[in-house]
Amino acid sequence: MIRTTRKILPLSLMLVLAGCSQMPNYEKPQTDLPQTIGEIQQAPGLVIPETEQAWWLQFDDATLQAMLDKALERNADFNIAQQRLFQARAALTQGRAEHWPSLQVQGGLGRQQTSDNAPQAPGAEFESYNLDGLISYEVDLWGRVRSNQLRLSAEYEAMQADTQALRLSLTSAVATSYFNLRALDQMVSIARNTVSSRQENLQLRQRQYELGRLTQLAVQQAEVELTRVEIELINLEQQRDVQRHALSLLVGDTPAQMVKASQAEAGNGGFTDTEIPALHSDLASELLMRRPDIQAAEQRLIAANANIGVARAALFPKLSLNGLIGVNSNSVDTLFDGNSTRWQAQAGLTAPIFNAGSLRAQVQISEAEQQIMLNQYQQTLRQAFAEALDALNMHKRSERQLDVQQRQVIALRSTLDLAQKRFDSGYSSYLEVLDAQRTLFDAEVAMVTTKRNYLNASIELYKALGGHWQG
Repeated sequence: MIRTTRKILPLSLMLVLAGCSQMPNYEKPQTDLPQTIGEIQQAPGLVIPETEQAWWLQFDDATLQAMLDKALERNADFNIAQQRLFQARAALTQGRAEHWPSLQVQGGLGRQQTSDNAPQAPGAEFESYNLDGLISYEVDLWGRVRSNQLRLSAEYEAMQADTQALRLSLTSAVATSYFNLRALDQMVSIARNTVSSRQENLQLRQRQYELGRLTQLAVQQAEVELTRVEIELINLEQQRDVQRHALSLLVGDTPAQMVKASQAEAGNGGFTDTEIPALHSDLASELLMRRPDIQAAEQRLIAANANIGVARAALFPKLSLNGLIGVNSNSVDTLFDGNSTRWQAQAGLTAPIFNAGSLRAQVQISEAEQQIMLNQYQQTLRQAFAEALDALNMHKRSERQLDVQQRQVIALRSTLDLAQKRFDSGYSSYLEVLDAQRTLFDAEVAMVTTKRNYLNASIELYKALGGHWQG
């Protein structure tokens, strides 16, 4: 066996040295991103954590944190993605195993009889016992094993990035849904307070009418304004229930918990006082490269490039080494005697001769797939920049709009106070009061909506930058 092995190993070494990888060299695609995303004004710098997992901590909201923890634990889509990741990890382990020889043990026992016309021992009947170790190994002449291992590794990395992308999408969706719910809570609170105020106002106008100090038209106008706000309150409560159910679904609540949530009263007040993290003054475009969808796209490009090596290697001969060593005897008593030892060593070479162009076609398919992945990577990068630019612009505009609407609400409250005083003093009609009330109510609701949009723009910016605001 040693003498034969000495003959096989030099031959194998020569073939290994003569062979070479058929996988194209991977070069990271060039990008033409500008240095920064948009133009932003200097703002108070806020220390933003480096890890995506902590981006929502910047809102300093314990309720939001608890909901996100629940969502990451219970959400069905995220749990499915994690199981897919486990599958990809197992596939990678399988691929790495090809790099090593496989070793098996086999044993057997039996009884047999030779043919009466056998050249040796005709008609003999005997027992046979054996215990053998088998080893086999594919010599990676053309880099097939290495290319396949790199492909599986890149696919696993892409799956990891996909899971992180889903995590980012889930946390963003939960945060957006949560702030939408808080905004609706405050809108409902504004509407209820307005309804209460309108009811008191209607009662006052009815007494004034009974005393002859007011016309029937003014009473009807007060009642119309009351019903308008009551209808708006019903609509807002309906929207709030729908938003509660959507949030419950995101965090993985059961149907019974959804019903309980829909029956709950508003618990979080002061939505318009919610602090929004300040922008860092320099949002470098390089932050986009941390986005998990871009990382996944690049890993799939790497996998497609490696798959070309796998397809090309199939065009060349495949060398395998096999060995056997064990014991064989016709008696258990002599099975482990020195004379019962047997061995076998061989090298096998398999080369494709005719396959009707199937292997060449597979190479072409792999090369086309690599170009597809390249275009998808470039498109993902362009889409990421557009999303970041849109989110940044929305963030800036909603901030300015919120400032203007806050000043508008302050002015309208003063207007209502002045209109009420003018009416009470007999200097104006009740229409001025109704108009001021209606305008103030609409402005207060609009201010909450703008604050919600501002918060959602902040979340979208975090999401667009892969969970990072600072390099």
